[in-house]
Amino acid sequence: MKLATIELSTPVGRLRRIGVSHALGVVDATAVRVAWQERQLPASAAERVGHAEVPPDMVALIASGDRVFDWIGEAIETVLGAGVSHTASGQRLVHPVDEVRFLAPVPRPAGVANFSVWPAHTASGAAHGFNLSRAPEESGVKPYWKGNPDSYVGTDAVLEYPPYASEVDVECELVCIVGTGGKDLDLNAAERAIAGYTIVNDASVRDIQREEMKTGRGPSKGKDFDSGNGMGPWLVTRDEIGDPRGLHLSLHINGKQVSESSAQGMVWTFPEMLSYLSMGQSVAPGQVISAGCYAGGSAMDLGLRLSPGDRVEFRISGIGSLRCTIGQPPARPWRRI
Repeated sequence: MKLATIELSTPVGRLRRIGVSHALGVVDATAVRVAWQERQLPASAAERVGHAEVPPDMVALIASGDRVFDWIGEAIETVLGAGVSHTASGQRLVHPVDEVRFLAPVPRPAGVANFSVWPAHTASGAAHGFNLSRAPEESGVKPYWKGNPDSYVGTDAVLEYPPYASEVDVECELVCIVGTGGKDLDLNAAERAIAGYTIVNDASVRDIQREEMKTGRGPSKGKDFDSGNGMGPWLVTRDEIGDPRGLHLSLHINGKQVSESSAQGMVWTFPEMLSYLSMGQSVAPGQVISAGCYAGGSAMDLGLRLSPGDRVEFRISGIGSLRCTIGQPPARPWRRI
């Protein structure tokens, strides 16, 4: 199942809902469940029960576990199959794709853990002045840095330069979204706790990041700025993806493919990353776990520099296409750092 957080135009303003990809368009997951409940309950009760079963908020929805996906699928098959188009209160069940705005599937994650599981990308970074040593394999350490949960935007957004930046780059990343969460998860429990997978653009201010990483502490303002993380457009459930190592990733600039990679190159699996993260720590629903950038998934890797107005697209098979446009740099970048 492909899920998205969408905004709809209504007479009372913009309304945020959970959308489901369907041959007819984008299905309002909560509304279709309400319509299903209206088959057996009064409209007011159906409204309450439908919202409780399928809440119109992604984190609340995926925290319910896999059963919620069954409820959505059951409602779509029954209600749309019967030709129902609206709930009793007049809520539309299906919207044309071009009439919805796609936000980040998880607009405000519970947390962000960025791993790096592509050794060739790490080597490329080192060659370009981003020096961080890998932990010895025998240590068992799986380093990650914590991202900014308040910087996520949806597809087709403008990647804005922060006021101190002169060199903005993109990174194509495959990420998992934690569903039920937990603590001290073994590999099997970690796999069950994953709700699904999506695409992230982990943008970087390279001129700042290069200096920050010389301290050995990893990036801070080089990664931490508004609009620095694009996400989406779809969160694809674990059962539909299967083994994410079978996915194919590619980066496109102004309509031209500039790199591609199989996810087979990941040195750790997502259950391994989640299990490691959960050691002694409660991982909440909506947590983002990133595998990091694949080798060739950034302009830096390719020896390129992005320009204002460039259209960048990140594609991952089975998930879709995340797009952004490079914004305008400040006329005179200032340094308060």
